[in-house]
Amino acid sequence: MPDDRVELNISHESTPEPNLSDYIPSDHQKHLTTLRALRLHAGQPDDELRSLNEVSEEQVKLLEHQVEAAYRALFEMDGKALFADEVGLGKTIETGIVLKEMHYRDTVDSVLVLTPAQLAKQWQGELREKFGLDFICNYDSDFVDFASHDRVISSIDTAKSERYRHQVVSKDWDVLVLDEAHYVKNEETDRYDLIRDLSYDYAFFLTATPIQNEVSDLYNIVSLLRPGVFGTYEGFRRRFVDDQQETLDNRKELQEKLREVMVRNTRDDTDIDFTDREIETKRFEPTQEETELYDAVSEYVQEEYSQNAGQKLVLMTLQKEVVSSPEALKRTAEKQMEEGTAVESRIRGIIEKADAVDEVTKLQRLDEIVAEARENVEKGRVIVFTQFRATQRAVIDRLQEQGDTTHEFNGSLSSEEKEDVVDNFREEGGVMVTTDSMSEGRNLQFCNVMVNYDLPWNPMRVEQRIGRVHRIGQDRRVYIFNLALKDTVEEYVLDKLYHKIDLFEQSVGELSSILTRLEDSGEGFEEEVFELLVNADSEVNLENNFEEMAVDLNEQKEIANKVEEFNTDVFSSFELGGDDD
Repeated sequence: MPDDRVELNISHESTPEPNLSDYIPSDHQKHLTTLRALRLHAGQPDDELRSLNEVSEEQVKLLEHQVEAAYRALFEMDGKALFADEVGLGKTIETGIVLKEMHYRDTVDSVLVLTPAQLAKQWQGELREKFGLDFICNYDSDFVDFASHDRVISSIDTAKSERYRHQVVSKDWDVLVLDEAHYVKNEETDRYDLIRDLSYDYAFFLTATPIQNEVSDLYNIVSLLRPGVFGTYEGFRRRFVDDQQETLDNRKELQEKLREVMVRNTRDDTDIDFTDREIETKRFEPTQEETELYDAVSEYVQEEYSQNAGQKLVLMTLQKEVVSSPEALKRTAEKQMEEGTAVESRIRGIIEKADAVDEVTKLQRLDEIVAEARENVEKGRVIVFTQFRATQRAVIDRLQEQGDTTHEFNGSLSSEEKEDVVDNFREEGGVMVTTDSMSEGRNLQFCNVMVNYDLPWNPMRVEQRIGRVHRIGQDRRVYIFNLALKDTVEEYVLDKLYHKIDLFEQSVGELSSILTRLEDSGEGFEEEVFELLVNADSEVNLENNFEEMAVDLNEQKEIANKVEEFNTDVFSSFELGGDDD
């Protein structure tokens, strides 16, 4: 394991003293005095982040690349920086260091942190617990409005809402922090308009995916953060985009432009010793009743889709639910009957077959995993992921019948309730059963056993689930169990797709590159899987269809590797200790 301690005296050779006017717009000269305090302390040139002496190692172990990123953002980028580290390297920590330093030097009064809704309370907790910084969150009971508080963490959708937007854009913020900045890459959205219209002196954007296929994404994000860096969009395309080869030109120049505004670290840069992950896929023979139910649903979905493609979404849902749980399937089927959108006799027959499933194979197998964890894992902690609320309820009921401690996490909970669930799971142990509302952004390194009770067809969602436990701060081997029924769509997806692209060896960033072209084509990954299912006229044909898709994915993987080589080339000047030339 690498030494996590950080040398606090960070010096840079021959760093020119910046012109103060570069930091402050002409209409904000009132900040000149405080900015001098930021750049100079007790008459000494800045060669260290002074606030780190106040950060307790018991609360957060700062890594060298995180401290370096914060230093560059503050003192080399005029306080406007894009933190673009790969997933899991601690962009939130880097931002926390920056905010701590600004608070320590008493250089800012008002700070606005905008995040996805599900991460707002987590940001609040991390800034308080790790850096001693108190912010009010828009989900707090004592939150009044944006005009009444100076240090606010809010979901970006709350900030852009009709109720609050005027307050947010009317206030002069000292600092803006924007998490998941790729959500504002589209200039035709309300989120983009909000960030464009905000007034602030310093800004720190966070995203793990600064470059994707659409070059406008990169241009829009950087131009929001630092207007004018790339000039006009037309000029940017002429200078940097080769339309014929769909690649970027003039890489050296692009590097220099990006170096003005972006900090990027990769896992290879940091030499962080991530713990091993052990993936075990358990394929189970379904009972006769489960097989009959699966066959009936698959036949119904195929026939209905051939006659009414407009029902695609509900038919896809039925096909997913049949391998998740009879309860989830019944809920959708009964809704179809109530709405009169299906042939009642066929749907009623499916419901009867679901009722006939006395023992659910997956529940039996989950019992074994939970029992083993109870004996061998601290506080018996296990996270179980499912896509469906009805399945979640069925799993919880089964575990509670056996006397297991359970915790329920889903999108119906308030932000505060979600925090309570996570805290209780940490303290009490047992099993947390969650929907995919948990799959992005949450830090659950205190648990190292995870079960995919049902498998999303999109591999990105699987890796995002795993990323909740397999990240910086995880000091144990991570165990991932995938539950699948034989001779079902889950087995095809696992064998023909996930394993063909080495899903469980990829990072989120790498998977994103592999899947981007498919998604951009207008045919989503899950939709393509569904098309393979409903258009196959035999099992042999179905296997061949999945084999062809696997070949296509491997081709995309080769393309993605070339894109990654390009990204490495473009970002090479961002490596720690790298040469500038």
